[in-house]
Amino acid sequence: MRLVPLLSPFILLPQPVFGQAPLALALSCHARGSQTWLATRASPLDSVLITLPTAAAKICYSRPHARGRSVDSLVPPGPVWRMGANEPTTIMVASALNVGGAQLAPGRYVILAVPGATQWTLVFYTTPDTEPAKMFKNLTQVATGTGGVERVQAPVEQFTIRTEPDTLATTLLLEWGTWRVRIPLRSES
Repeated sequence: MRLVPLLSPFILLPQPVFGQAPLALALSCHARGSQTWLATRASPLDSVLITLPTAAAKICYSRPHARGRSVDSLVPPGPVWRMGANEPTTIMVASALNVGGAQLAPGRYVILAVPGATQWTLVFYTTPDTEPAKMFKNLTQVATGTGGVERVQAPVEQFTIRTEPDTLATTLLLEWGTWRVRIPLRSES
């Protein structure tokens, strides 16, 4: 098997506030397997780019479907959840970023979640491994963040991670079934 980049690996960010040169970043998602197999997975791979005035990151994850199942039973409050399916959900941080109170330095992290009825805890880990099965065995916890839970009227069939910018801040949203988790984002530089 070989590593296959899922999206363009290079992203050019806007000029930072302090007049420095633009930042060229290598934020890419990788998955093992043939193009055919990756294209036909039951839980397809996806990514979300986080861009703030002086920070950038990319989350890579799998998107399981509910397929008539209760999402509340698939992701019950309490047990740790990998935030997707198959490979670990990862975030590559290009410049210091605060995710729900977790202060992350530049680097790659595995994200696990502890769902709750009113609040979720995101737990960020480092690992020296890149092989998915080994990544789960060699985790070192480095930070935790939180996000508030709200219920939505129209159920979301497929697990989705996205950003929602507004005039004051950018929010990371985790959505599936009838829940939405709002996690505040801010640059730390």
